[in-house]
Amino acid sequence: MSADASTGPDLDFVTYFGHRLLAKRDGKATEVPVSELDGKYVGIYFSAHWCPPCRAFTPLLRKTYLMLTALGKPFEVVFVSSDQSQQEFNGYYEEMPWMAIPYGESSHRQGLARRFSIMGIPTLVIVSPEGHVLNTNARAALIRDPEAARFPWEGEEERQAFSLLPIFLMVVLAWFVAQFLFGNKG
Repeated sequence: MSADASTGPDLDFVTYFGHRLLAKRDGKATEVPVSELDGKYVGIYFSAHWCPPCRAFTPLLRKTYLMLTALGKPFEVVFVSSDQSQQEFNGYYEEMPWMAIPYGESSHRQGLARRFSIMGIPTLVIVSPEGHVLNTNARAALIRDPEAARFPWEGEEERQAFSLLPIFLMVVLAWFVAQFLFGNKG
């Protein structure tokens, strides 16, 4: 992965993924060097088989991935499993056409989850070929744009935490109003 020397990458693929990934070759999971990500936009997909929203989103991501790769777009997805066992991982990964961090590489999976402050799944993060993070909530962007007309969805990020701000402000306001109307009158 090359990077502009003046700004450097936000993400070094080897540091976060390790030297080897799993990839589908003739329908079978095969280890490949992480260098196969060079020159590609990478979707880092945090998911698990036991998660109903993940099971609903995976087919949409699969359809978009297959469309983009058929069009020759430089795009790859790397599955970061939150499954509880190798068997669960194997069963879920069978449904996926893209790469994955091997299940046994828990330090890389956990490091990526910490790096992106993953609080829930499914989460899709898009990284440029240079290693710059373009979108940490690409799931929402892909749902709005399943035909990928705006791929790689740079600048379309909606931080999930900010969606709770109006609710928090309403609760605080309601508390102040209650204190004013029903507070201590003694």
